[in-house]
Amino acid sequence: MNPIDYIIYEPLPDYYHQAYNHNALRGWVSTELTPDSYDITKIKPGRCPLKHIIEYTIPKIEKIKHKISGFFLAEGDVEIDITYQQFLDLDIKIPTWLGYKKRLKDYVVGAFLLYIPINYFEEFKMNVNVKRLIYSDRLFTKLVDQGWLTLHPVSVASELPHYSNVLGKFRK
Repeated sequence: MNPIDYIIYEPLPDYYHQAYNHNALRGWVSTELTPDSYDITKIKPGRCPLKHIIEYTIPKIEKIKHKISGFFLAEGDVEIDITYQQFLDLDIKIPTWLGYKKRLKDYVVGAFLLYIPINYFEEFKMNVNVKRLIYSDRLFTKLVDQGWLTLHPVSVASELPHYSNVLGKFRK
């Protein structure tokens, strides 16, 4: 089993339920939902996902690591375009960035969906143990550039249109 851990906040936005239901219908399962409630007047919204991964995801995965083959990190606005069985058919054995918006010359935009095989969990924990919070796609781009994380050639996820606290406007 490879559950999705959704990176989401309280109160749950409407788009989360749409994304969750879309993904569940395609065979994806998730960990227990643990929304955060960070004060975005004290921490920049774009840095909240990494904080969530460190404070919520890692402890949650630590508790179930002996029961799973790997796990996914997904933003709460992500619809996965392939079924879970199609993912299994890809036979991915290394940390892979599966869902993103686009690849620029020196940056990957959108940390929508990442897969971490459980045998890479300890390395993952070390890689996200940063001195100061940054945008998660900045950190993951660095891991792609270093060769630790592989960027899937084509994104297999898309983002639901919604108001973005990071951008401060509607995101399409």
